[in-house]
Amino acid sequence: DEELAVVLAHEMGHGQKDHPFQGYKKTIKAAILGNVVIASTGGSALSQLGVGQLLDMGTTLQIDRPQEWEADNLAFDYITHSNYNPGACAAVWQRNYEQSGNTNNAGQDHAGNLQRRDNYVKKLYDYSKKHVTVKDGVVLVNGKAFTTPAPAGGMSSAERSYFVLGNLAAAYHNGHDKNAATVSDGGTVMLGAQPILTPADGDSSAADLAAQLNKIK
Repeated sequence: DEELAVVLAHEMGHGQKDHPFQGYKKTIKAAILGNVVIASTGGSALSQLGVGQLLDMGTTLQIDRPQEWEADNLAFDYITHSNYNPGACAAVWQRNYEQSGNTNNAGQDHAGNLQRRDNYVKKLYDYSKKHVTVKDGVVLVNGKAFTTPAPAGGMSSAERSYFVLGNLAAAYHNGHDKNAATVSDGGTVMLGAQPILTPADGDSSAADLAAQLNKIK
């Protein structure tokens, strides 16, 4: 659900900035140019085929790369003004990378999955006031290892690490780091009022994670 919210927020960003309409205007210009080319070449079947292919490409790629980045950045703003975990912004692109590699199905106007993920990792680092990040699957707090989450809930270790990162970033952003890390009655590691993670099979115990967080926070 958190990752779906990121995708929807991205599309909302396109809508807010009128990206589809701007792309449509580009397509209309291409269509006019296509008609001019067909007319000037006598409208042969070959020229019509070539222009048709170009127009299909223009219709598909209506949104350019700067607009894609703008929508990604707007999605982060939307998510951080909601109750969703901001780490989902990076996690969704980690999932895409694991399923499809670093390519995409939208042509060169979309950045690769790793680039989009890493853009969000940097944003999370800044959002945390430069306290937390993920490097090579390890969640780092003040440059020191906190945890490498185990795969759980249909997520890889890497994907899950970004959700831990998001919770920590929110904790630091909202000042919860001034409190001690504790373990709730339900077994969730807390930093102040902010849940950080509930250990799964393969994770360190909640008590050990809280102790490590108190040591490095």
